[in-house]
Amino acid sequence: MGWTYLHKDKDMNTKDFFSKEFNFIDKRGRKVTVLDCASYLTEAYLAIESLTPGEERMVLGMVCLIHYTKNDYHNVGYKDMEESMGPYYYNCPERILKLLTPTTYQNAIKWRKKCWEGIERKKAQPPYKIGDILEFKKPLVFSGGYKVAQLRSVNKRRFIFECPEHNGTRFRIRKATLNSIPYEIVGSLRI
Repeated sequence: MGWTYLHKDKDMNTKDFFSKEFNFIDKRGRKVTVLDCASYLTEAYLAIESLTPGEERMVLGMVCLIHYTKNDYHNVGYKDMEESMGPYYYNCPERILKLLTPTTYQNAIKWRKKCWEGIERKKAQPPYKIGDILEFKKPLVFSGGYKVAQLRSVNKRRFIFECPEHNGTRFRIRKATLNSIPYEIVGSLRI
């Protein structure tokens, strides 16, 4: 239920790290394997296969929150949540969801549905370029009391936007937040 902190070598990728943690064979002969892993800075989504002799193959989804620490041997912490726990993180990519086998757990069904809704919402969003002006269906509220309906893309990689209404004040929007808010491109001011 809590966090687990371990050492992760710099050259080890996220899938190898979680494979080292979650791949095992128990006393009954059940084999658990990480099939695939997709990670975003503080979240990882895993497809975990469970094979028990004489039983049906099962692949379930898992969310791992990730926390990095500096100047410590135990430099990576994670908190794992299996999909039937109903985690409130819905950025699981399509390739992971397609690996999962059917389930009867209601929390897992709800989680998968919300992940698929997010994927569909993201596909429906028009792609934007640097300089494009995005108009949001509902105004965004930022700390400092800023309420904005339009932002111009300044740095696509870091999700930095500029607000013409507030003298070019710059805002950074989380990728997950941007993907969950409907917008349309209403113009372009090339930089």
